[in-house]
Amino acid sequence: MYRKLIVSRQETRGEDPMLRASKLRRFIVPALGASIAFASLAFGQQKEQFAQAQKENSAALKQYTWKSRTEIKMKGESKSVKLEQVRYDLDGKQQKTPIGEPPQQQAQEEAGRRGGRRGGGRVKAKIIENKKEECAELMQSLGQLVASYAHMPPDKMQVFAQNATVAQGQGQGGNEVLIQGSNAMVPGDTMSVWIDPASFGMRRLEIKTSFEDKPVHFTGEFEAVKDGPTYPARLTLEYPDKEVELTVENYDYQKLGM
Repeated sequence: MYRKLIVSRQETRGEDPMLRASKLRRFIVPALGASIAFASLAFGQQKEQFAQAQKENSAALKQYTWKSRTEIKMKGESKSVKLEQVRYDLDGKQQKTPIGEPPQQQAQEEAGRRGGRRGGGRVKAKIIENKKEECAELMQSLGQLVASYAHMPPDKMQVFAQNATVAQGQGQGGNEVLIQGSNAMVPGDTMSVWIDPASFGMRRLEIKTSFEDKPVHFTGEFEAVKDGPTYPARLTLEYPDKEVELTVENYDYQKLGM
């Protein structure tokens, strides 16, 4: 094609400039169009492969049980820590079993009970109990929000991928693919996912969404089970309206039946 273009230029010397430009466009425009079409096809294939990889990864995770640590902070102060053993049931829903209260939390509750035995402590104890319940409800709600994105259903992930954009050479060292889209789980949210171009496994994600009509921002770091699926190792959510930060750490993945 390059040779033909050179020849055409030689042949059009001395011609009218408008006629010469018209002839050149006949060579250049089809070549450019083919290049764009090829790139679009490649990006489309990547999005399909990404969606399929996440579907397979989600199915593989259902064969594991793991430990999860959830901590909620308000104004930088730790208010509650929860440890759980997690697995999927036959319906594909996560089942969580409390492992036990961390020593720090036990000490805080014991201190609250001692305060309640002192004069005038009943009212204070009731206030503390109400705040504890409010904190537990907030932790549960925000935790469910995090899980809805970190363990996105395959059908939702496929729709997200179809409408997303793809950028090559992203991340540290420029060796990741960035997939970005909106309306992943709720209208108006945005999600960015950095993936391994070889395995299409997730490495990092960043999400901007809302909770009770207030902005929420969270990030996630992914790791891989040895010879197994990838999983959200650490998820951090920031809820500026309440000065709340929620951190979820997943670890100690064990295959069921082993």
